[in-house]
Amino acid sequence: MATIGATAFTLSGCGLLSGADGSNATGGDAGLEKPTIVIGSLPALSQAPVALAQAKGYFQDEGLNVKVQPVGDGPAALTSLLSGQNDISLGSYTAPIKAQATGAGDLKFVSEMMVSVPNNMNIMTLPNSSVKKPEDLSNAKIAISAPGAITDIGAKAALQERGVDIRNAEFVKFGFPDMLSALQNGQVDAAVMTEPFITQAAKNAGATTVVDCFSGGTSDFPVAGATTTAKFAQENPKTLQAFQRAVQRAQLTGQNRAEVTPLLPQFAKITPELAPIVELGKIPTSMDAARLQRVSELMKRFGQIGKEVDVSKMLVQPPPLEEAQPAGR
Repeated sequence: MATIGATAFTLSGCGLLSGADGSNATGGDAGLEKPTIVIGSLPALSQAPVALAQAKGYFQDEGLNVKVQPVGDGPAALTSLLSGQNDISLGSYTAPIKAQATGAGDLKFVSEMMVSVPNNMNIMTLPNSSVKKPEDLSNAKIAISAPGAITDIGAKAALQERGVDIRNAEFVKFGFPDMLSALQNGQVDAAVMTEPFITQAAKNAGATTVVDCFSGGTSDFPVAGATTTAKFAQENPKTLQAFQRAVQRAQLTGQNRAEVTPLLPQFAKITPELAPIVELGKIPTSMDAARLQRVSELMKRFGQIGKEVDVSKMLVQPPPLEEAQPAGR
């Protein structure tokens, strides 16, 4: 996703939401170990539950002052988390799983933010391209966001499922904002795009989909979640549960797309014109170990990790869902 400025902005703790001291105005847990927490995140659609928790005052209800620190990409978010600059990181699961597999970090998943729906991640070409069908990609140069990223392993899995021999395909790194120009300039034959870049490319250049990467065997794929360190989870259990409760309430609210759409220009940095038409993805209301294990499976299949990580051991499950709905809200 596009890199934006490095200045943190406050999600709660100002205006009608709450005081800057993180005080709890409506009866949340006053005994939080860390009332102010910092979240590292890309300006991505998958940030929706956090943005909703901000807009609805759910963090304030829990006595939390949450600040979002913009990051350039998934690895940058993980680096900030491991260095202690951020308390929680939002993004895809590939970087945390790789860090866990290699011993670079001891990490915990604390919430699922988004699960795929059709047309969330597509292999795109231009109308005049020689690539017309999946088989045409067997010798193609294909843009991905980074080696080992979800665009890499997800696209490869989708192509293999369609019987495409990918041994001679070349997967090259491009930032999402640069993929359309790479197509137009002939630098690549196809590009693995996510929303909102899919909709932008179709609208601005007539780009078409060759493969919907989140269909068939890769449907309902875990796209993004919230990660923290085992150390933070151990030292701040009340704070973490407060965060999880607020996010759970937002996940329930987010089942209504009309609640999310008006917020998209602010947190996902897209135009108001695109906000109603992008494929948002599914906001889950629980963490599913079997679903998340699929990421580790694909990473092992495509050589990103030497052996599968048991993702169930990385989960810190949220409190029961009914506890995420305080009386009076």
